[in-house]
Amino acid sequence: MTGNAPQRWQLAFSVEVRHAYFDDVGASAPLAWQLVEPSPAQFSALGLMYRVDNRGLSAFRSDGPGGEAAADLVFRLTAEDPAFFGYTDIDFADLHSTLWFDSTSAPATDGDTARRLHMGATVSAADRAAREALPLLRSTTQHAPPALVGFVRIRWSSDDPPRRAWLIAFDARAVVWKYSVRGASGRALFIRDADGQVDFEPATPALLPDNTDTVVLRSTAAIPFRQRAPRRFQLMEAIAHGERVLIKPLPVASPSALTKETVNGRDLTVAEIYVDL
Repeated sequence: MTGNAPQRWQLAFSVEVRHAYFDDVGASAPLAWQLVEPSPAQFSALGLMYRVDNRGLSAFRSDGPGGEAAADLVFRLTAEDPAFFGYTDIDFADLHSTLWFDSTSAPATDGDTARRLHMGATVSAADRAAREALPLLRSTTQHAPPALVGFVRIRWSSDDPPRRAWLIAFDARAVVWKYSVRGASGRALFIRDADGQVDFEPATPALLPDNTDTVVLRSTAAIPFRQRAPRRFQLMEAIAHGERVLIKPLPVASPSALTKETVNGRDLTVAEIYVDL
C-alpha cells in the first residue's frame, strides 16, 4: 500500500513581542496579526504558514518540493486591549504616520540573539514612518482602524537560514501619579511608600467643580505602569503625637485615566486617582 508522505514543517522565522508592562515571563503584548501582503493564497504558494501565540508570530516552511522563493511579507498589528496605548511608551497613533518595523533596515546584533526590528533598545518615535512613504501599503493605511499599532515587513527568502529570530520590544509608559483626596479639610496628609522608593510632593489644596474640599498629592517622578503594580502607597495623617495610617494600601493608577497637565511650567502626563475620606 502506498501513499503520500506526510507534509513536514520547519520554523522559518519568528517575531517575538515583549512588553515591560507585563510581569509574566513569556507574556506578550495583546496584538492581533493580519497578513497584508502577499495574499493568503500567495503566502501558501510560497510553502509558508504562520501561527500566533502569546509570544508573537512564528512562520513555518514546508519541506515539500519547490524551487527558490522570495517575498516581502507584511503584517498589520492592531491592539486587542483598549488600554494598550495608555500603558505603552509610544505616541498615540495619528493619521499621517505609523510604526514600521522592517527587517531590511534592522540594526545588526552580535551573537545569535534575536535581531530587533526597531532602532533603539525599545520601540520609539524613531520607528514611525509617514504613511505616504509606504507605497505598497497606501491602500491599506488610508482607512486604518483606531487600534492600529503598525506594520511588520519581513523580507524572506528560501535561502535564509532557518529559525531566524526577530524581536519587537515595547517599554511601559511612565506617568506622574496624582492622588486627589476629597474630604481632607484641616488634615495634615501625606503619602508614604512602604518600600521607600517613591516620594510624593506635599499636599496642596485643589478646588473641584463640586466645591469638595480636596488636596492633591503628586509623585515627584514618573512611575512606569505594570500589569500588577508593585506599589504599596499609604495615605498618612500627621497627628499631635505622631502619625497614623488612613488608607493602606492606596489604589493604583489606571492607564485608562490619563490627562495632560502643566505644573510649574512642565507639561506632564498624569494618572489621576480619586480617594474619599
